[in-house]
Amino acid sequence: MDAGLFSLALEVPFVVDPVEDLHAAQNLIPKQYSSFFVTPAARLNAFPDQAVSPWVSLGGGFGHFSESSTLEFGGANPGKTGTTTGVLQAGLGLDVRIIGHFSLRAEGRDFWSGVPQLNVDTGKSRQHNIFAGGGIVWHF
Repeated sequence: MDAGLFSLALEVPFVVDPVEDLHAAQNLIPKQYSSFFVTPAARLNAFPDQAVSPWVSLGGGFGHFSESSTLEFGGANPGKTGTTTGVLQAGLGLDVRIIGHFSLRAEGRDFWSGVPQLNVDTGKSRQHNIFAGGGIVWHF
């Protein structure tokens, strides 16, 4: 929906972290974990028809952590190796039109999720997963 100074769009951010290495002095935690987040969202662009268009995004969905089956210094992981959680996503970005229907994008997003199973009590039930990225956008 385009209202001149502002436009509202639906988007589905999908972010994958294939390897998040973990480090601890004790052999209690998994060696690493991977994660992905899928969060359908609403994106509000300011000045959508101009050369430079800042935007904000807010949405929610789910994420999944796949914990390693081995511990940091070897041995089998006694904990769970799969954790699914609800996720709240908030993002900021900037689109800069380069030619026709193509723009360059810089963005930052925070995927606020539950925590992976690390076999230790961190005292937290939620964590921030920060994503920074950029790329080319095709507006259709």
